[in-house]
Amino acid sequence: MTSFILAAMAFASITFAQLATYSPQGENGVSYSVNVPDASASSGKGDIFFQITAPSSLQWVGLGQGGAMTGANIFIIYSDASGTNVTLSPRLGKGNFEPDYDSEAQVTLIDGTGIANGKMTANVRCANCVSWTGESMSLTDAKSNWIWAVKEGSPIGSNSQTQDLQQHTNMDSFSFDLTKARGGSTLNPFQASSPASPSSSSSASPPSSTGASGGSGAGAGEGSSGGGSEGGGKSATDKQDLAHGILMAVAFLILFPFGALSVRLFSFPGLVWVHAGIQVFAYILAIAGLGIGVVLATRKSHYQLTQAHPIIGMLVVALLFFQPILGLIHHQLYKKHHARTFWITGHIWFGRAVVVLGAINGGLGLQLADNSMKDEIAYGVVAGVVYVAWFAVVVVGAFRSKASEGETGGKLMGTNRGNGHEKRGSPGESFQ
Repeated sequence: MTSFILAAMAFASITFAQLATYSPQGENGVSYSVNVPDASASSGKGDIFFQITAPSSLQWVGLGQGGAMTGANIFIIYSDASGTNVTLSPRLGKGNFEPDYDSEAQVTLIDGTGIANGKMTANVRCANCVSWTGESMSLTDAKSNWIWAVKEGSPIGSNSQTQDLQQHTNMDSFSFDLTKARGGSTLNPFQASSPASPSSSSSASPPSSTGASGGSGAGAGEGSSGGGSEGGGKSATDKQDLAHGILMAVAFLILFPFGALSVRLFSFPGLVWVHAGIQVFAYILAIAGLGIGVVLATRKSHYQLTQAHPIIGMLVVALLFFQPILGLIHHQLYKKHHARTFWITGHIWFGRAVVVLGAINGGLGLQLADNSMKDEIAYGVVAGVVYVAWFAVVVVGAFRSKASEGETGGKLMGTNRGNGHEKRGSPGESFQ
C-alpha cells in the first residue's frame, strides 16, 4: 500500500510538473529546463528544479541566473573522475573572469543525474535560488533573465567543485517564462528522465517545451516561445546591447577615422566643413551610444557603472566635447594668419589619442558583455586594420610634406597645396 501511494505521488508530480525548456541554436544536444513547484511559486520562496543536459564530449556546461556574468548565480557541470557521473559546481560571477565557488549554495543532484550514451545530465534541486549575494529572482517572472555557456574540449574528469576552468567557447543570454514553468509538487519533476535519454523529461509533461526566449546570437529550442520569430526573439536588453555596440562601432571604427583621413585624402572647396560635419555626426552617435550604455550599466540586475568600460566610455565622450572647440579656434586663427597654430597641433593629437582610446574601449565592452571569443577577435582585426591604415596615411603624408616644400598635407597622391589656392576652400588648412 505504501509503495502504491509513493508511486501515485510520483505520477502526480510528473503529470502536473511544468518545464520551461531552452536549447541554444548551434549547440546540438545542449538543453536547459527549469521547474517551479506550486508551493514555491505561491510563497515566493522555496525549492526550484533545473536540468542541464549536454554531450559528454564537452569540457563543461553552465547555466546561470541573471542577464550577464557579473552578479550571476552560476551552476557548472563536468564529468567526474569516474566518467559515469557529473560534478556540480555552484559559482558566483563577479566579473569577466572565472567565477568563484559558492559554498553557500544549497544545491543537490537528484535522481536521473549521470553520464550515459554520450550524454551528461544534471537534475538539480536548489533550495536558495530565489536570492543570492546581492541579487534575487521572482519565481513568477514571465521574462526571467538567464545565461548559458559551454566549453569545448576534453572532459575534465574531476570530483572537485573548485576545479579551475578554462574560458567558455560560446555563451549567451536568454529568458525563461517562469509562469509556464510552474506546477507539480516538490518531488523530482525529471523522474521520467534518464541519462540515456535526458530530453525525455519533456515527454513527461507536454507543456514543458515552452517558456524560453533566446538572447543575441542564440535561438530558442524546440517549442520555445520567442519574440515574434520562430527561433526566439531578442529581449529589450539584448536590443539595447546591440544598438549600443553598433552606434559605438560606427562612430569609432568608421566615422571618426574617415573624418580624420578626409583632410589628407581629398582636396576641394569646403573640405574643412565636410570634415567637421563627419566628426560632429560621429560625436552625436557616440553620445547616443553612451546614453544606451549608461542605461545598460545601471540595471538593477547587474550594476556595472563602476567597471572600466563604462568609466572609460564616459571619459572619452566627455573629452571629445573639446575637439570641435579646438578645431574652431584654429580655423579662426588660420583665417587671420594663414599658418598652422598651436591649437591645430592640440586638435590633431588630442583627437587621435581620445579616438584610439575609444576604439580600445570597444574591446573592453565586448568582454564586459560576455561576447564570444570570435566576436572579440573579429572586432580586434577590424579595428587593427582601420587604425593601422589611418596612421599609415598620416606617416606617409608627413614624409611627403617634408620632402616637398609648400606641400601642407594635401591629397596623399601629391596634390600641391600652399600654391596660392587656399582661398578656394582652404585646403592648405590642414587638420591632420
